[in-house]
Amino acid sequence: MSITICIGQGDYVPTKVPAKFEKELAEAVLMANGGQAETAISMIEDMIDKYPTWTTARKELSKIYYELGQKQKAVDQLEAMLAIDTTSQLPELYSLGRIYEGISEPEKALACYDALLKKNPADKALADRATASKLALEKKRDLWKSNDAIQLQPFDSDINTPNHEFLGRWMLDGQTMVFTRRVFTQEDIFFASFDSTAGLWRIEEFTFNSPQNEGAHALSPDGNYLIFSSDNRQDGLGSSDLYLSFKQNGQWTRPTNMGPAFNNAAWDGQPCFGLDGLTLFYASARPGGMGGRDIWYVYQLSAGKWSNPINAGPAINSAGDDESPFVHYDGQTMYFMRNSKEGLGGYDLYITRKGIDGKWQKAENMGSPINTGADEGALTVHPNGKTAIITRMTEDAKNDLFEFELPEKFRSAPLQALTVTITDQGTAQPIRARIELFEIGESDTIRFSQWADNDGKISAVTRRNVSYGLMVSADGYIMYSANLEPDTSSRRELDIKMIPIANAQEKVIVLQNIFFETGSAELLPTSDPELNKLLWTLRKNTEMKIEIRGHTDNEGDDKSNQVLSEARAKAVYQYLLGRGIDGGRLSYKGFGETQPIADNKTEKGRKQNRRTEFTIIK
Repeated sequence: MSITICIGQGDYVPTKVPAKFEKELAEAVLMANGGQAETAISMIEDMIDKYPTWTTARKELSKIYYELGQKQKAVDQLEAMLAIDTTSQLPELYSLGRIYEGISEPEKALACYDALLKKNPADKALADRATASKLALEKKRDLWKSNDAIQLQPFDSDINTPNHEFLGRWMLDGQTMVFTRRVFTQEDIFFASFDSTAGLWRIEEFTFNSPQNEGAHALSPDGNYLIFSSDNRQDGLGSSDLYLSFKQNGQWTRPTNMGPAFNNAAWDGQPCFGLDGLTLFYASARPGGMGGRDIWYVYQLSAGKWSNPINAGPAINSAGDDESPFVHYDGQTMYFMRNSKEGLGGYDLYITRKGIDGKWQKAENMGSPINTGADEGALTVHPNGKTAIITRMTEDAKNDLFEFELPEKFRSAPLQALTVTITDQGTAQPIRARIELFEIGESDTIRFSQWADNDGKISAVTRRNVSYGLMVSADGYIMYSANLEPDTSSRRELDIKMIPIANAQEKVIVLQNIFFETGSAELLPTSDPELNKLLWTLRKNTEMKIEIRGHTDNEGDDKSNQVLSEARAKAVYQYLLGRGIDGGRLSYKGFGETQPIADNKTEKGRKQNRRTEFTIIK
């Protein structure tokens, strides 16, 4: 496609304008610089009506529009001016090209640079700048040549007010969004709640908003911890520090400085939790980075104790500024902002994913139309993996929040909010137990491990339509095991009742995540988390004696099923024996198909009957 621009004739004679209008033009420029832009625009437009070919007036009007952020109007005036006269306005032709880049019109920008260079300007510095800009833009062709399309949808006017709104982040439930609002120079945190139809029904202000700035926030996956940036507080260690507030009895606590493990004399901000809720990513200008601001992370060593900050490395960080990390709830995808000459604008958005080795791969510019020639604000993604929130500057020069559907290649795995409540089976009192999750069939690695709160509740993140093994443990209680079948819903709730060890004699505990080769007693690797949890239970309770029991469905003959069930029980017995458990504390028995707990006429029932369990003898 060929793009042309309207070029004026070379024989232009400057318009003669009375001195009083030249004086009025100078006064209008001063008024615009002094904050009276609308009055100045009206004055200059009247002058242009009287003298349509007066290029100086159009040039000044273009500058005013540009400073107001109204770039398209600035372009209109420059185009009109250059159509009248180009030869004596070559610097403005170059400026028009740069503005075209800023409004994502790269083909028109190239046309400006080509037209300028064809004029063979005497100003070598100008020619060099045009050449450099042209080459740089051509190198980025793959970024702005895209077949993707996005449709930006602004949020409700109760969220996008005449003030600035930015950094919208969904909570795990997908029905609450946290965002920052700036009124003049004051930043505060707000919560927007949506009903099941995504209709906005309530906006609440963070309890501890103050005269200092509160913003650039992060919520833990369980929604109980809020970390945010705040500037120049009395207890601060630098120009911007990270502060923590957590929920206690349903209310946010007074924020506290997170201390030198996170903050230093330089700038620290824009935090984001990792999938496990125990890792925190953030941007920092601290010494030891790879550029200006880098992305760093810390991880929790124990309650209240964190590792030293670790640089996220060259796959993510660059010689420029790398900021506003957002790690999606899938734990595998990170989106962030980078300011570099290789991008389409000032700040561009980048994506990186973890490879099979667990390391972040080299970050990729997300290209057009997500990135434009302007600065892109932070991007975050809904738990569904496909709906993004982006901060964009509007034509009236304010930041607003927009939603759009991510192109397929940039989406994350769709996720589910899992809420677990853990109580004592007898007393119904909450238990501060530890919950552990792993994906069945993909890996035997624990993907999530965290303690429940004082109410016995915990929120975890699971991928939709994926099988999970779940284990719960607490001192003084028998381990609990569950197998979560694939589920496509956005949320799931579990109510777990734990059995105290003191009352556990003769109780039968089904090991829901013990898996064997089909028709065999060979244990599969995905059994390891459950077996290791049983091992932990026995080591914690040294007087405990158990009998391991194997069961089958009714497929096949009775004798074969009896042999298989006993062999499978023996395989678990030998696993524990081989890891140091005294044989005097263990026994095993096979029951074949004689003790079904479900209907063998269905596959679901047969699966329940094919089980391994243990009973507590002592």
